[in-house]
Amino acid sequence: MIGGFFFFRVVLLPIANRSTDSENLIASALRRFSGIVWTALLTILISGLYNFITFFRSARADASMDPVVSDHSLYIFVLGIKLFIVFLIFTLAIVLTFPYPVFSVYQKRPAPWLNLTVIFGLIVIFLSAYLRRLG
Repeated sequence: MIGGFFFFRVVLLPIANRSTDSENLIASALRRFSGIVWTALLTILISGLYNFITFFRSARADASMDPVVSDHSLYIFVLGIKLFIVFLIFTLAIVLTFPYPVFSVYQKRPAPWLNLTVIFGLIVIFLSAYLRRLG
């Protein structure tokens, strides 16, 4: 999903800006991309929920064996930051791809929102790698 937003920002928007009918091209691309976004959002939710449940099961098992050694407060703190940023990405993805008149203001000038989505996505990827090392 982040790769798609990156492609949209780096490749498609510059091409659309040179086109005479850039607004229709951008709107059409966003509509077509929305199916991928919704599939990715659902996949991310399912895999995130699975990882969340798996971690807390193993953390509970560790705590039952030795409560002093099994301090997971840093992991939970970083996970909370990651989940908040994922929520922001979901919100931006919905605003950019959902065909609702209220969102048309953002969809007509998507460049800054795409930049923000890609930056947030890179942060989430970094935090995910960091959490893998902690876990």
